[in-house]
Amino acid sequence: MVAATKPTSNPPGAEASYAARWQRTLVLALPFGVLAFVAGWALDGPSGQATTFDALVYPVMAIVLLALHVVLAVRRDALTFVVLTIVGGTSVFLLSKLVFLLFLDMGSAQVQAELTESFFWVPIIYLLSFVLPHVRLGRQISVAFTASILLVTLAYAFAPDLPARSLGVVSALIQLNLANGVLLALTQAFIGFKEAYVRTQARVETAERFASMDPLTELPNRFALQGRLTSALAEAQASGERLGVLFIDVDGFKVLNDTIGHEAGDELLRQLADRLRRVVRKDDFIARISGDEFVLLVAGLDEPQVAAFVAQKLQADLVAPFHVLDQAFRVTVSIGISVFPDDAADPEGLLRHADSAMYRVKRSGKNGVQQYRGETDAHLERQRALERDLRSALQGDQMSLVYQPLHDLHTGEARKFEALLRWSHPTWGHVSPTEFVPLAEQSGQIVQLGTWVLNQACKQVRTWQRTTHDRIQVCVNVSPLQFAQPSFYDSVVAALENHGLMPEALELELTENIVLHGVDHVASTLDRLRRLGVGLAIDDFGTGYSSLAYLRDLPIDTIKIDRSFVKDLGSPRKGPQFALALVEAITGIARYLDLSVVAEGIESRAQVELLKSLGCHLGQGFYFAQPMTPELVELYLRPGDPLRTDERAALFN
Repeated sequence: MVAATKPTSNPPGAEASYAARWQRTLVLALPFGVLAFVAGWALDGPSGQATTFDALVYPVMAIVLLALHVVLAVRRDALTFVVLTIVGGTSVFLLSKLVFLLFLDMGSAQVQAELTESFFWVPIIYLLSFVLPHVRLGRQISVAFTASILLVTLAYAFAPDLPARSLGVVSALIQLNLANGVLLALTQAFIGFKEAYVRTQARVETAERFASMDPLTELPNRFALQGRLTSALAEAQASGERLGVLFIDVDGFKVLNDTIGHEAGDELLRQLADRLRRVVRKDDFIARISGDEFVLLVAGLDEPQVAAFVAQKLQADLVAPFHVLDQAFRVTVSIGISVFPDDAADPEGLLRHADSAMYRVKRSGKNGVQQYRGETDAHLERQRALERDLRSALQGDQMSLVYQPLHDLHTGEARKFEALLRWSHPTWGHVSPTEFVPLAEQSGQIVQLGTWVLNQACKQVRTWQRTTHDRIQVCVNVSPLQFAQPSFYDSVVAALENHGLMPEALELELTENIVLHGVDHVASTLDRLRRLGVGLAIDDFGTGYSSLAYLRDLPIDTIKIDRSFVKDLGSPRKGPQFALALVEAITGIARYLDLSVVAEGIESRAQVELLKSLGCHLGQGFYFAQPMTPELVELYLRPGDPLRTDERAALFN
């Protein structure tokens, strides 16, 4: 930055070549200036036009220009100094000569002749003043020169003690000032336009370059990859050759980045990109498409296995450590491969399949190479697509709630409704909760989904209470991760308050796995919820990791027996004695602890009678009703509905 402010230094960066071209031009032009002054000094005497000023100053100007020529030819950083010297020296020369002619030496005829001779060089001042955009002093000198000529003209035209004033000279001076003003204005406008145009072009070129280039690594980005992959596919189709797509992911980069810092992580990525750039073949194409993900296109493959050889060679070239912050870091990569036309025939399919193969490497231990296998990777692709689309599912109104009633096994009355989440995907259609809920739990998105379900369920049950005047209770499932959040209790309170719902109208269903986060923390949160008035239930009891002792230690109101045990009660080949013993044990403990028992998955009248005899209080399943939309729930709750249970079940099938 300091060098950029020195008056004798060339401008940095892209302007350097521009300045170099001007320097070469001036080196060629200055000798003609020297020749002009020498010729004027030598020929003015014999022609009878010589003046004392010319005889003294012309040799000096010739010597100065010759010296500047030598300096410019020898010193590459002298352009600014030479330009300013020429502009300043020429301005002083012309202004001094004009004063000499008008006030000290000759008659009007010679003045007019000299005005048409020496002042031919005025445009040089304006031109050179704007040669270097960053040199403001040259422009200021040209403006000062023009103003000085005007002042001298006014002094000549209106001086009271100048009897030899000539109207011809005044006219010539007026023409000179007009020409100077026009030249100055045009030069400024032209150079200004040129500079603006150059800046605009530079911005456009920069934008275009960064639109297709990753600014960190200076590798092509995802946008450039899409264009290159499309053209590479067209070339492969025309030639009948194979095209390999290698999806490269740096193992453990997020942890490493968080450990050494983001700036050091960026430096590591830059070094990695440089090494990838050096080791790939000349005709290959390498791009960075996200934080630690790169894609390599390998054209002209004879066999699909060649792509795997390329990937293994690339891994070998990355074995040498990277040096960042005076430390050595060893980096491994997981590489997935897809090949055209064996695995896919379009850019999206090739990238997706290579990504799936890479993901399989990650799941099998990282630091390896795998080629796409359609029979196993299709499921992984669907899972990854669903996990990615979960982020926008709520904003896209793809999620909805349905409600399944819980009936009193003795009276047949619908006592509660469990809120069940459904996902209608625009591409995949209905996605089962057994598929997307585990994905949401793995990615942490279950917290956002759970909060949304809680609020929607509270809002809906309050609507039912207004329209039916029934004391309806809604059951909402809570994942262990959602329950472990420090703000979970506050989110429950907020949902109740936002929708004007009494706490007694809400029951939270938790799985036994919540104890994995610590019994003391779980008991404390459950105790606060129970004191608030919210009902608490353990869902799918008997399938988790807890013991029956947790029923004693945790403030639970309800136990829900898992549907698998209810199903086994009526299946002689699946151990009904074990299921019967387990249900009897659960109901016996519940009776002792004064807990309500709910049986899930009831599908027959025989199951209802058996569970009722064992001491179950409530039942849930297709025998009573399938999950229903909110509108059908209102019909289900209609007072005086004459429909029998079997007719009602048929209605909702």
